Amino acid sequence: MYCLDDGTPLPADASSSPALAATLIIPPPHATTPARPETSYPNPAVHQPQPYGYPAAPPGWMASAGPVASTKIAAPHGRGLEVTSLIFAIASFVMLGFCIISGATAVNPSVIGGIFILSALLALVGAVLGIVAIVKVAKVSNPQHTKVLGVVGLVINSIYLIIVIIFLVVGAIASSN
Repeated sequence: MYCLDDGTPLPADASSSPALAATLIIPPPHATTPARPETSYPNPAVHQPQPYGYPAAPPGWMASAGPVASTKIAAPHGRGLEVTSLIFAIASFVMLGFCIISGATAVNPSVIGGIFILSALLALVGAVLGIVAIVKVAKVSNPQHTKVLGVVGLVINSIYLIIVIIFLVVGAIASSN
């Protein structure tokens, strides 16, 4: 028997003593002292019994010598610019379709002109965002980041801007006659 407070062995005949009625019989205490008291990392060389149901540490596991200086990890490159460029391209074509349908149904020409100019500006901003996205992705060395979305957004916005230029030239020629 051992004392619960300090772990010292109790006399063998102490179990029958009425003064020690609150003392429990427990197995000898397992006092473990860390190999290096300055750290709380376990020492892999000392075999320690594993708690119930937990696997043992991998054999190649080594205790750390201390805190490790963390290396700064660059933030992952998002696809925000690429997606925005593509959304602007799609929105520009939707606005162009609205302008064409509205022109055929005799809607106020100033509304159609405003939407047409807004869609052209949207395509211009989308093309610039596509270029910026392509340049940013080119600087990232990760093979998972490709330029596909940025190139698609840039190409669609460029096609739209060419269509806008053709419409402007045809409109200028038609109004001069």
